[in-house]
Amino acid sequence: MNNRRVYIVLGLIVLPAMFLTFCTKKNQVFDVSTATTPSILIAAKGTASLQPQGGAAWDGSIQSVWNNATKLSMHAVVPELGNNTFTGFVGNATDVTMRSLYDGSNIYFLVEWSTNQKNVASAPWYYSPGTRLWLQEKGAPTINADNVTFRPAFIQDQFVMLFNIANSCPNFNTLSCYATCHANSSFGGVVAPDGGVMRTGGPTEFLDCWRARMLQVVNANQANDAYLDWGNGTLNQNEVHNDLQTSTSNGGFSNKQTLKITGTSTKVSVPWWVIPTGAYSNGAMMQNDTLAGGKAVKVVAVDSNGVLTLANSTIIDPRTAASGTNYQQVGNGDGPNCIPGSFVSLYTGSRSDVTANAFFTGTGWRLLLQRALKTTDIANDADFSSLADQPFGIGVMFNGADNEHAIVNGLTLHFNK
Repeated sequence: MNNRRVYIVLGLIVLPAMFLTFCTKKNQVFDVSTATTPSILIAAKGTASLQPQGGAAWDGSIQSVWNNATKLSMHAVVPELGNNTFTGFVGNATDVTMRSLYDGSNIYFLVEWSTNQKNVASAPWYYSPGTRLWLQEKGAPTINADNVTFRPAFIQDQFVMLFNIANSCPNFNTLSCYATCHANSSFGGVVAPDGGVMRTGGPTEFLDCWRARMLQVVNANQANDAYLDWGNGTLNQNEVHNDLQTSTSNGGFSNKQTLKITGTSTKVSVPWWVIPTGAYSNGAMMQNDTLAGGKAVKVVAVDSNGVLTLANSTIIDPRTAASGTNYQQVGNGDGPNCIPGSFVSLYTGSRSDVTANAFFTGTGWRLLLQRALKTTDIANDADFSSLADQPFGIGVMFNGADNEHAIVNGLTLHFNK
């Protein structure tokens, strides 16, 4: 980050030199052909209705009030940032539209983007007949030596928005997402790319981050309200932090435990809880499923063939003719009874400031977002109450991408007063 130089030209067109000055590795290569010139999203006056957090699912219908909001259309592309940061996903693209409304209390966004996959599962469990073990799908794609994916990532689709907090990050106004040093990382590799890290450029710079993880959105109607800071300046250290929360189980936890194979001292990893019928809504179990009267039953034993014994004395035998491949990998996917790798629980505290609804149309996602114009978490949230223009950027994760997201930078939110 030393000797950083910034060139700003008339019309706020960002030159390739501007991006290159944010490299800390001399061999980083940036494809800036996907970088955009500034575009304006106009927030119209109006009030939208969202399903409340933890409430019923959204049916995807769009209220007529959104007809008053002008659509901003964008083409989001996964860029080449160097260091194998987005290996396997570079060039993936999707068409995105955004609309915005605001009233005396809240700001609202309606986002739509195209994708032919609905990804909400996160690291599900499957049975491996060859090893007779229960294993979890990976959250990153498995890529062979010539950078061709031969098994996709099992990770939820996501949509991210970044805002400048109190104009503390000066480069964000022109670079938006690229000002967070996303490319300044030595992370990543051919076999299992970890993706880049996110952080701001200095100890007084802070960004507001809304991260709509579809597993959380479709099950709990919430986006993750987070923030970015500089941390201690360590290059390869991620500095995306959740806003203040009041519960340690915020957003969920791993559905994983270690048991000894019955009659041996050998320890193996297996699911912690299952729903015996194999009916999992939107790729998850809710924390409430594990409470008294809930649908989930605890796994208490596993034998050398991978047969699970449950707390109610029933078993799950993934080898039977009745089970078939229901608990196994099937093509690039998993059988219908494969077990979620995590639980979903509600965000609490200021981490829960953003209400979100999502609906998969079959050809893409519709996402609704709502947040107060001004929250009580002044340090970690952008303040929209002045109705001043707000620069922002977006990231879109789809088709099995996690960190490897399509980016649109140079956006501005303008309030139609």
